[in-house]
Amino acid sequence: MTPGTDTLARRAVLHEQLHRRFAPRQYDNWVVWAGNLRATIDGVTASATLARAWIGPDHPQASATVQVELFVAAVDPLTVRQGDVQARLWTDANQRGTLTSAGTWADGVGRYLPMRLVTDHQGVPVLAGQNLVFAVDGLVLHQTGAFAYTVEFSASDPAAEQIRPWVGLNEMADNRDGVIVVSPTWVRQLPTVTEVCARKVGARVVDGRFVSGTLRQVTAALPDMPADVVYLLPFFTPGCGDLHSGQDVRKGELGSVYAVQDFHAIDPALVTPLEQVDLPALLQAGLLVDDDLADTEVTSVAALAGHSAREAAGRLGCEAMTQLVGRAELRQLTRRAHALGKRVIFDLVLMQTSRDNPLIETHPEFYLLDANGVPRIHQIAWLVYSDVALFDLVHNQPLQAYLLEIAPYWLSLGELDGVRIDASQTVDRPFLRRLKNRIQAVRPDALVLGETLCPLEQAVDVPVDMVYALLVDYHRDMEHAQPLIEFLEEMHRRYAPGTVALAYFENHDSPRATRIWRDRFAARLASDQQAAWRWRHAGRDAALCMALLKNAQASLIDLSAGLATGVNLAAGLEFGSWWGEMVRTDFENPTRLEPEAAAHPPQQWLVRAYERLFGLAAAWPELRRGRVYYHRHTLAGGDPEDRVLAYTRFDEGGALLFLHNLDPAQVHAVAPNLEYLGWAGMTAETLFDTYAELGLAVGAAGGAAAGSWALHPLQSLALRLRRSG
Repeated sequence: MTPGTDTLARRAVLHEQLHRRFAPRQYDNWVVWAGNLRATIDGVTASATLARAWIGPDHPQASATVQVELFVAAVDPLTVRQGDVQARLWTDANQRGTLTSAGTWADGVGRYLPMRLVTDHQGVPVLAGQNLVFAVDGLVLHQTGAFAYTVEFSASDPAAEQIRPWVGLNEMADNRDGVIVVSPTWVRQLPTVTEVCARKVGARVVDGRFVSGTLRQVTAALPDMPADVVYLLPFFTPGCGDLHSGQDVRKGELGSVYAVQDFHAIDPALVTPLEQVDLPALLQAGLLVDDDLADTEVTSVAALAGHSAREAAGRLGCEAMTQLVGRAELRQLTRRAHALGKRVIFDLVLMQTSRDNPLIETHPEFYLLDANGVPRIHQIAWLVYSDVALFDLVHNQPLQAYLLEIAPYWLSLGELDGVRIDASQTVDRPFLRRLKNRIQAVRPDALVLGETLCPLEQAVDVPVDMVYALLVDYHRDMEHAQPLIEFLEEMHRRYAPGTVALAYFENHDSPRATRIWRDRFAARLASDQQAAWRWRHAGRDAALCMALLKNAQASLIDLSAGLATGVNLAAGLEFGSWWGEMVRTDFENPTRLEPEAAAHPPQQWLVRAYERLFGLAAAWPELRRGRVYYHRHTLAGGDPEDRVLAYTRFDEGGALLFLHNLDPAQVHAVAPNLEYLGWAGMTAETLFDTYAELGLAVGAAGGAAAGSWALHPLQSLALRLRRSG
């Protein structure tokens, strides 16, 4: 059917406004505007900044709808009909990329999908204000990765037959491409994470000399780690010197594990000394593979049968043999973790190397150089990392190609389960998307954890499966509930729905929280007779008991205070947190942690409390799918001093109430208003009580009566609410 005069005139106006009146990126957005790009995935809508999807064996694909809006002042939007303006979606969804025959990584090229004008049943546009809405439905996401999408528009010139021009969304207004992060569903189950510096696990001081812990000792410690995911700090060979100056620039006595000298070699200090290695046992267990011998004259591990490790070193060289054993022991670690139902990820450093990394000489173009042609040091605000050389990462394709292959190398060689990206907020986002896709081309269910110790606004677009929740300082100094609630609600507002954030109360960048709490509480007890009287039942070291209660309280908050449709929290622990370790990890210096404390009360009770807590939490479905209601003191029916943090996690199946007294010296009563649940009556069952767990029977009952609880100092409760009547 030939278009009518009105249609031709309208299309001519649209063509003039979209294609002829303005140059790209010079549109007057009072006249022509396009934007509000968004994706709705499995019923949840997120802005173009970042949207999240989840796939796995239990949910093999996600369904997405993408929408965008268009405003043209010269045309009445209600007169526009299908065909007047064309819109098409470009996306590389499900195209992670491929490894070429030359061994280089080629990104996905993407594809176009037609979009429809959203109309009612009579064909009249359904507007968003005065804006036309275009949509594409049924975009199926079936590959994990990080993908982009954008929109182009075209209004054909009815007066001339010509190839239809397309104008990009980003050329018409201040927009950017949308991003969809597709993550494995197991991450949404909120796995607990333990951070481990292998150098410190089993370390000893012998005759005044620090003897490093090893990968084998990490393996031996795995059964006692209360975590679903073990996150290994960098285990690469570290560097200490500066190739240009010849100086020793290491941090501390040992040097930083983040000053990497060789991304493809394990720190020899983490490997069992060759004279102690049982090579036949490694061979029999299948922990050695032929690929480990790629750079040696030996082609098969079978050729090593019948030899001791020292004899094999005679053929391969000590350095090569040490690396062979190190890789075997890394596999031994991951296989043992898998047998225990745990996963193992490793720390990937993208921003820098040590100042004696051979890349400085072989690839100086990889680095940012100062005026003297020397690699720059890495500095973030007041933090100066004088032992490392800073990469020139942005737009540096040869460097990016090199870095893209490090994670796949170790994922395959070490049978690892994912990557933690150091300082991910400092890495340009297109490269992070490529990296996540490269990782998940090797391991589709790999976890990509992005360190985001930065202001929230700098991390909202980091395309990873899990970010950080900035709770270290909040927990350490938190004495009132309102600031924490406000921070959590800000996270919910800023981040994409469904974001999972790793919630620490301490990590390797911070002093030990238990030490800080113990010292703080000891000073309080010494100066406050009433507080000292209150804690008289806690024994000789009441301050330690208080610090351990605060430790358990922080972790209970970390695993329960999130929101499934906002930011959900996954509890993180530094190695030693679960026994109240007070020696800082401080991997740069020869300090030794004190794991023997875990065998004695009250630290022993804390160890058992963590075992019970993490076991219980895994069976609380409200944490993984539930909403949250934060009870502020103005609404909670008590505690005008705001010293009780109270919130409920609930869904249609049930509700959990969490109560935390943040006050170290006073009892606080709270009667939270639970009318929003809509239950005629209810009962409460105590599931977890930090006082009872640490043997403080005086507070075990929690003081519940008729929906009111009297909380002892630093006491936390987790309660199951049930309908009654």
